[in-house]
Amino acid sequence: MREMNKRDLVQYFIVNHDLKMSTGKTAAQVAHAATLSTINLMSSQSPFLDRHDDFVEWVQNGMKKIILKGKQAELEKLEKRGFFSISDSGLTEIKSGSLTVIALPPMEKSEAKEIVGHLTLLKN
Repeated sequence: MREMNKRDLVQYFIVNHDLKMSTGKTAAQVAHAATLSTINLMSSQSPFLDRHDDFVEWVQNGMKKIILKGKQAELEKLEKRGFFSISDSGLTEIKSGSLTVIALPPMEKSEAKEIVGHLTLLKN
């Protein structure tokens, strides 16, 4: 049995800063990503089955989330790597099909830094 050291498990969301979404629109898109990724991570069909134990531990320890901003090209790279992606339906502010948010599965902060460490926090 693994020793239960306090691990720093975090779920990162990368918002497409090129789209200039309003605060409310951004919040809705991140909520979509959080919901989709959680449902997916709970599924036996998840492409991230190897991360299920991390997911459970993350849920039990407060579900820490960090929101970053990235450019369209950065989100596309992450999408190609198989991370969760949200594309807008185009009903309000932005064009249908626009890539709005990428969500990583919960993981050790140090591991995530290798993937998104060059990005900065979304402030406003």
